[in-house]
Amino acid sequence: MNNIRNIATATALILVIACNSFAQTTASPVSPGTVKKIETLLGNMDKIGYSGSVVVALKGKPVVSRGYGFSDVEGRIKNSPNTISDTGSITKQFTAAAILKLEMQGKLSTDDKITKYFQNTPADKSEITIHHLLRHSSGLSGGIGGDYEKIGEPEFVEKVLNSPLRSPAGTRFGYSNIGYSLLALIVEKVSGQSYEQFLYENLWKPAGMEMTGYSRPKFDQKLIAVGYRGDERWGKPTEKEWAGDSPYLHLKGNGGILSTTVDLLKWDQALMTDKVLSPEARKKYYGPALRADETGPSFYAYGWDVTRTDRGTRRAWHNGSNRIFYADFYRFIDEGVTIILMTNKAQESFNATGKIISRIIFEPGYEPVVPVPDNAANRAFTERAIKLTLEQGLNTAVDTYKKRGKSVDLLEPVINAKGYDLMEQKKLEEAIQIFRLNTTAFPRSGNAFDSLGEAYLEAGNKELGIENYKKSLMLDPENGNARAVLKRLGAN
Repeated sequence: MNNIRNIATATALILVIACNSFAQTTASPVSPGTVKKIETLLGNMDKIGYSGSVVVALKGKPVVSRGYGFSDVEGRIKNSPNTISDTGSITKQFTAAAILKLEMQGKLSTDDKITKYFQNTPADKSEITIHHLLRHSSGLSGGIGGDYEKIGEPEFVEKVLNSPLRSPAGTRFGYSNIGYSLLALIVEKVSGQSYEQFLYENLWKPAGMEMTGYSRPKFDQKLIAVGYRGDERWGKPTEKEWAGDSPYLHLKGNGGILSTTVDLLKWDQALMTDKVLSPEARKKYYGPALRADETGPSFYAYGWDVTRTDRGTRRAWHNGSNRIFYADFYRFIDEGVTIILMTNKAQESFNATGKIISRIIFEPGYEPVVPVPDNAANRAFTERAIKLTLEQGLNTAVDTYKKRGKSVDLLEPVINAKGYDLMEQKKLEEAIQIFRLNTTAFPRSGNAFDSLGEAYLEAGNKELGIENYKKSLMLDPENGNARAVLKRLGAN
């Protein structure tokens, strides 16, 4: 399983968790030695091209807070905790909180059907509720257009309501950006305010967040990060064509909110109090009503992926990416640990940094491995190794890998993606060989062994599937997918 494919993969396994059932941790998990190990990791990543800002906090107090690389390469402006960056789908937790705020105000109910807010809703969508939209169980498709594609509200609503459903409402999980755009429209219809203004007055202002929004803060343009695809300038989100002061509805409400690591930490802390949401609303935020068949260790709540850790505590998490900017938000609520990362030069090799930091904090003795930088030389060498594996066999590729020079290395995400491409083409033996190349090159990667286990099971080899899933779980104890698969196979 590719952990960064999208949040849908992480939330496929689901469990009813009562919020008051989690253990409370009293000992501090962040020692000075732990902080030093985190700083060393990030310093080493900085040397190989990591670009963004990072905050690690304990009970709201930053123990690491700094920027790496440049927010604007051409202008030689460095990233800092005050750099304004794109949060991506972290936006969804704001939209969800806005809905709960309106419910607190008695203006709507999460049980409301969308027919209350959108006229001429087709019969196949008439049972969709706000609850379904919040939990990505509406059955709506993921999207109907590109982030910055022009579209007006009437056209957007018509296209969404007339698009085919992936599944009947409330029956299964299916990540849907357009569902959250409908929620943004509901916020506007019910409140009588623009989406951004309602969020500012009811969420961000009470939290002390003055550098969060689409355009309301009147951002200092020099502080907005430039996005880069490799070494190519993609630009700033605010340079793209928007519908006035906010993006078009392909993005509005589901992504694109701009913020800083400083402001997101304020949001994290506000959610630990009654400043924004009541205790009852927060309980619903993290633990809404679930389907009877949701019995895994994690579930998608209202704008958050919520997981019960092996320590019996809650982890609320979400990421966001447009494949240029990447943001990660880990909240270990019961342990008071928060990890926030925002990058402006997306490299898939770096996307697991938040998870690596969490393992440094919670797994004594864990020694992180600095990711391989996604540059032209490493990508070319990876493509060569993949070609050798498929044309001349795994042994030839492995031999070439072992004899490589110090200046090149393999890219685990690229190999993993190729393996899944082959699986989708039903070329299972080829996929297995590609995944084996990954486990050979990255023997400490739980994700690499997870993918190999999946391929073996798909090929009908249950024994090797179980063996590799067990190896994955040993390497990454928080791999809920591996645990769930082993349980399903009676091998846990």
